Amino acid sequence: MKPRSVAVLCTLMLTALIAAPTFAAKPVSEQTVFERNCATPQPTAQEKESVQTAVDEYLRNNTVSAGNGGQIKVAFHVIYAGTEGNLTDAQIAGQITELNRAYAGYYGGVNTGYTFVLASVDRTRNSKWFKMTPGSGVERQAKQALALDIPHRLNIYSCKPGQNLLGWSYFPSSYSESDWHHGVVFHYASVPGGSLAPYDLGGTVDHEVGHYLGLYHTFEGGCSAPGDYVSDTPDEATSTTGCPSGKDTCPTAGLDPIHNYMDYSYDACYSQFTSGQNQRMQSIVPSYRPSLLNAARTGLTASRPAPAGPEARGLQLRGAFPNPFRDETLVRFSLPNADHVSLRAFDVAGHQVALLADRDFAAGEQSVSFRAQGLKAGMYFLSLRVGGAQLGHTVILVR
Repeated sequence: MKPRSVAVLCTLMLTALIAAPTFAAKPVSEQTVFERNCATPQPTAQEKESVQTAVDEYLRNNTVSAGNGGQIKVAFHVIYAGTEGNLTDAQIAGQITELNRAYAGYYGGVNTGYTFVLASVDRTRNSKWFKMTPGSGVERQAKQALALDIPHRLNIYSCKPGQNLLGWSYFPSSYSESDWHHGVVFHYASVPGGSLAPYDLGGTVDHEVGHYLGLYHTFEGGCSAPGDYVSDTPDEATSTTGCPSGKDTCPTAGLDPIHNYMDYSYDACYSQFTSGQNQRMQSIVPSYRPSLLNAARTGLTASRPAPAGPEARGLQLRGAFPNPFRDETLVRFSLPNADHVSLRAFDVAGHQVALLADRDFAAGEQSVSFRAQGLKAGMYFLSLRVGGAQLGHTVILVR
């Protein structure tokens, strides 16, 4: 295990100070108090159980081991206002390096095998987007304008979120894999060497990418089973602030996992993902984000992303309900205009198993039934093609 800097550990503070773009400290009157405040939306009980069914089904049919995560390409979007927040190439590179270290077990814990490659960087000066908050119209505007190839790229947005937030993401199960919501939003000053001490080592992005890949907070559910649905993260009644050695908030075995990236500890306290978390990520990603890692394996060619302009914003593959399903599920999609639609289902080997639609549809909300008679239990990939756009979604068939 590579220890974090002793100097950093010795200078942890109870508040974080927002600094000027040069990362020099602001006057006391301009300081803002921060705690780790992740705004990733809480999943419903139904969503949790549905995801767990998919995880169990995947593990019954596949072997998961450490180091097999795969490569993820990153589209990095720098949003700034005036001169504030315009991250340099070196700062972006530092964040990608930190992300790779965290998921490789550099500081301790398991090597997940996930690696991150910077594929593109763009910069946008927009004071309104710079203060975006989750679930807002501003978030929607920014992401729909900037997002690149959502199914095949991890889109990361640096800005200065409102409500004193450090960042947020959305779970893979919450929206279809091509939906504009997906990606990671984070406070620009939390990059390694940033001004947001003690959240200035890049841990915010490590944490939010964990959500993006399917992990809950370690304190999810408190002391009650199933908690975060991971067996080797001890139960934890409350989130952690700082790095309190010996913290133990539940009567069940094990101290609180204060060093886990999915707790709320200071960046310098973070050092590990567990084998159980690795197993969960490697079950959820192919189930809900199949295009992120294995587009070649499914036999589907990567499509260019749907345009971000108003003419395409109504095009959505809303998913399948129910999912996981037995025998039949309803595939829902939305068209901004009347158009020809091709909707097909493929197995994990890339073989087409069903042609669900190949005809013209009117504008608006539409649905097509997927009847799975004769198909084996397992994971299937839905491919929706409309004009030059292709959207994808994974469904799980259980018997």
